[in-house]
Parts: sequence; structure tokens; C-alpha cells
Amino acid sequence: MKRFIPLVAIATLATASVAANAQGLYGELGYTPLKLEGNVSGVGVTSKPSNVRGIIGYELNDNLAVESMLSLGLRDSAVKVGGFNSGGKAEVDNMIGVFVKPKVHVGEGLEVFGRLGATRAKLSIGSENASDTSIAYGLGASYHINSQLSVNADYMTYHDKDDVTLKGFTVGVGYKF
Repeated sequence: MKRFIPLVAIATLATASVAANAQGLYGELGYTPLKLEGNVSGVGVTSKPSNVRGIIGYELNDNLAVESMLSLGLRDSAVKVGGFNSGGKAEVDNMIGVFVKPKVHVGEGLEVFGRLGATRAKLSIGSENASDTSIAYGLGASYHINSQLSVNADYMTYHDKDDVTLKGFTVGVGYKF
């Protein structure tokens, strides 16, 4: 799995660069407040950092796209253990991911979509760093203001493995090249 994500990301970006003049290439930029939750010896650990997320995608047809994602840490957050502030900070330093995006047009300019893929996340909690890869999934909607510009919102689970979850709601803008 560790080798799979970079290979798919490179393939997606290569396909996107070759297809740069095609109508299917798009980009998105958004703000993502995250919720990091874990369980250590039965005690809940939480933090709410935020990231900025960029997506480059290519529409294969009207109902399916492929995407690559890069998300970078914007703000760290206090770590709470058992509901109490621990004095430590957590940050999602970065995430990379690849997704398939099935979508359906449900009205004039409105589409709903799902995302399914994999994300590799790098976290910093206090002086400790960790990286891991997990299946990622989510649902969202886009409203196309015109043929090139859209506003987007989605809710994603970026990591759900080994009693650790990383979820977030993103709002952003999209541009179709």
C-alpha cells in the first residue's frame, strides 16, 4: 500500500498534465477543519487541527472522475485526553491521497458525489511524529456558478484504522480548466 499511493498519484498527475488542454481537468482549493480522535488504553484522545486542501482531478466522463490530493497543515490544536487539556499540541502536517469520484447531476448546476481512495497522513503530536496510510471515503456536493467556477463542500474520513480516526468537513472553490 505504501508504494501504491505514490504510484497512483504520479499516474494521476501525469494523466492530468497530458490532458491539460482537455476539458476534463479541474482543481479545487479548500479549508478543512479536522477532528482527530484516538483511544489510548481506553482513554479518549482528541484534537481539532485544520488544513488547506488542494485537489487536481480529471473527469473521465459526466459521472466519474479521478483525483489526487495534497493537504497541508494550517493550524495545530490542543490535545485533550479524557476531555482535559493535556498541554500538548497536534497537527496534521500533510496528507496525500488518490480517489475515484463517482458523481450525479441532480439539478441545474448541482452535483452530488462520493469519494473513495486512500490517504497517507503525517501527524505531529507534541514531539512525536507518525505517518500511516488508510482507506479514505466521503460524500459532498458542488454547485457550478458557471462553466468554470464552482463552490464545493464535502465530509471526508481520511483515516480510520487502529483506533484512530481523522475526519473533516471542507468548503472550497473549484476551477475547471
